[in-house]
Amino acid sequence: MTTDLPKHAIQLLLSDAERDAVLPRAVATASATELHAAFFRACKWDMAAEIFHRLTAHLDNIAIARRDAEHQDHAPSGSALHPASRHIQDVSSDAARTLAHALKGEVAEATVAVEEAGRVRSQIARGHHEAQDPDPSLLEVLITFQHQRGAARTRVNALHSQNRQILHELALDEELRERAADTHAAVELEAIDLHLQDDFFDLIADLSEGVPHPVPGYDGQDQPVTASLSDGRPVVFFPKHLPVVGHADYRPPPLPALGLPEVHHLSDLARRHFPRAAIVVVTNGRFSAPAQRYAQTHGIQFIGREGLERWATWCSPLHAVLGSCETHADAETVQ
Repeated sequence: MTTDLPKHAIQLLLSDAERDAVLPRAVATASATELHAAFFRACKWDMAAEIFHRLTAHLDNIAIARRDAEHQDHAPSGSALHPASRHIQDVSSDAARTLAHALKGEVAEATVAVEEAGRVRSQIARGHHEAQDPDPSLLEVLITFQHQRGAARTRVNALHSQNRQILHELALDEELRERAADTHAAVELEAIDLHLQDDFFDLIADLSEGVPHPVPGYDGQDQPVTASLSDGRPVVFFPKHLPVVGHADYRPPPLPALGLPEVHHLSDLARRHFPRAAIVVVTNGRFSAPAQRYAQTHGIQFIGREGLERWATWCSPLHAVLGSCETHADAETVQ
């Protein structure tokens, strides 16, 4: 009878309804060895239950976060009075889509972890009914799940931090855009698309506080613009106005792009006539993928449609526009 009491007590300890009635009697009749074994088994079960609970809570949290990211992907940016620009809307949606996709993988992994940990927890529970202690490695497996959960939380926190940083930068962009609109200093992309080529040169000269500099062989138009960066270094801008069908948010057809042949030609002109200047190609369109790769390896910076919007429409300073282009964060590439 005495030998059976601790095992019987452990079974009932798993149910709070019988705990108060059984525990005093079981403790009074059990030996020290049996009490130690019972205590160890109860602790093992408590640890298993707690780890399983934490895994389940983690799964619930990231599943909710994934649904929020999917909702953010489809939610319009800006307000009814000030709808977000195409760039802000696209970047916001891309960030939400990236977060949702990453969380989808985390949800799948966490789901499997909960299922596997549940099976291990059941094995530990069954061990309470057996004469022999369950394999101690089962508890080690659950502890491994706990470590994996900690690593998963670190990854998820990093994903959320990255998403918050992107949204913070977009909020700053939106503030610049609205401030520029209030001061009437902004030049909208729709107006830039309608500029004649000569007007586009003048616009870049005004924005850069530079001057046209005649160069034979520049597309029949001898007006690249020379200026200085904020640190005093010389820079030469090659404005390339492209015909855009419709208005700034018109899609399809896709926006026209400058390709590698055009960029290679401008690079040769710059090396020949402006050997010490930084080279910046500016367009109201985009750049092809081969042109982007060429620029990365030949020290050429691009200001494409998104960068031009920051510069001309939102009145962002040139160093901020060039900084974003240097890291190619704008993804101004035609696929």
